[in-house]
Amino acid sequence: MPTVPAPSAPRHLAQPRERPPWRSLSFWAAPLLTVLALAVAGTALYMGGLSDPTAHLRDFPVALVNRDAGADAAGGEHRNLGREVVDGFVDGAEGSDELDLRVLDWDAAQQQLDSGRVYAAVVVPETFSADATGLVQGALTSEDSRRPRITVLTDPQAGTLGTRLAAGAVEPALQEASVRLGEQLTAAAEQAEEQASAAVQRRLADAQAEQSRELAATAAQAGPGAQAFARQVAAAQEGIPGSLAAELAPRVSSASAAALADPVDVVVEAFHEPQPGTALGMGAFYYAVLLLVLGLSGSIGASILIDGRLGVAPLELGPVFRQRLRARPSRRATFLMKWGVVVLAGAPAAGSMMAVCAGLGVPLPHGFLLFLLSWLSIATVSAVTLALVTVLGSAGLVLAMVYLVLMGLPSAGAVVPLEALPEFFRAIAAAEPLHHMATSVRAVLYFDAVPDAGLRGGPPALGALLVGSVALALAVGAVYDRRAGRRGAAR
Repeated sequence: MPTVPAPSAPRHLAQPRERPPWRSLSFWAAPLLTVLALAVAGTALYMGGLSDPTAHLRDFPVALVNRDAGADAAGGEHRNLGREVVDGFVDGAEGSDELDLRVLDWDAAQQQLDSGRVYAAVVVPETFSADATGLVQGALTSEDSRRPRITVLTDPQAGTLGTRLAAGAVEPALQEASVRLGEQLTAAAEQAEEQASAAVQRRLADAQAEQSRELAATAAQAGPGAQAFARQVAAAQEGIPGSLAAELAPRVSSASAAALADPVDVVVEAFHEPQPGTALGMGAFYYAVLLLVLGLSGSIGASILIDGRLGVAPLELGPVFRQRLRARPSRRATFLMKWGVVVLAGAPAAGSMMAVCAGLGVPLPHGFLLFLLSWLSIATVSAVTLALVTVLGSAGLVLAMVYLVLMGLPSAGAVVPLEALPEFFRAIAAAEPLHHMATSVRAVLYFDAVPDAGLRGGPPALGALLVGSVALALAVGAVYDRRAGRRGAAR
């Protein structure tokens, strides 16, 4: 009788169960550590770069302009007190690297303010010496006088915080200059006070001597008794000129003395007031950030959609989950497809941004140049982002956020000037797209597209970053394809 084989267990019961991935520690550790690393790195980069600008101030550009015509001081000496103030300012800054003081004439200072090459200009006006000497004369007379003035011209279009830093940086030196000038004016007033008292005393003494001579002449004719009386009168009048001079001579009041001790009136004014619609001079930076976000997010979106269409990754839109049949283009071709889409869309995107801004009342001078610059910025940010994705895969998206945003915002030089940033951010600024985007956009929007305002170096630097990123992606993509096979190929 044939043997009947024992029934086998059902296949789904015979195979061991696969352990769900979320029960593994590594499933949770990797994303948790990624978030933690981004939190630490982002805080260190952003707050470390922007939290204390004054502590890192170095080579901060400020212009010094002496327009003082000078004036004749006591004794007929012609003095230019404005030149003395500027020289003292420069001498006081020696040995310190906080300020880059540029002694310029008025025309050169205006040119540098117009191109954003200095954050402020300290201007001594033509009447400075005349006002200072007049303050001494007014302290002893009833003549009208005014305090000598120094104007600090700032340009909010070069950066709101930069102008505040400039005003704060020059304030101690201006206060010291006022104290030094006050010592000179106080000494001059004391000398003038003594001279005025001596002059009054001389006039009183002369008048008394004339009176004594007349009395003596009269007494000589009247006899010995009258002469003795005249001598008594003369003796009694001794010292009267000195006491009367002390009361009659002009003296410096306590209010005038206080004005002489701190004579300089420092006035901070804007060289160019920001136009309406410029966000108080910060609009250029916001526009550059928009270009950065558009280039970065557009590249991420293009990468996800194209990978989904190629079947390299699933395409998930809401409840729809679709895995297409996998195509196997080379990494170089994939990079060029993704980047080409962003570059192609970048032109209408840049135009759309300008149209929306114009509709909101944002002034957009040099429109065609701004359009080209915006398109170049989007293309550069996209090339950098997609090159990192080509080299590092999905991790490249995280690194792109760190490099372009967390490192780019502090080193842009728009929120906090480069001259007030730690050395690390000054060093990386040349390699950060946002720095060149912000300075270039600012030059176009606020400084009449002057090359020295940022256009001379900004667009070429963006072009170099674009070319370097494309070359890196194509070179590394070719190596990966040769050594590891094309994306999604079975190994």
